[in-house]
Amino acid sequence: MLTAREVADLLKMPVSTIYELARRGELPARRLGRTWRVLRPRLEQLLAT
Repeated sequence: MLTAREVADLLKMPVSTIYELARRGELPARRLGRTWRVLRPRLEQLLAT
């Protein structure tokens, strides 16, 4: 699982944008406690389409 910071670094986007995309459901993310996590295979699948 990737953190929002790791996803932001991979996509070269601000972390705030990653949080917003996750909140809107545009990024396949799950909330674990106070943090957002993204499964790497789901992110790779999204980027491939």
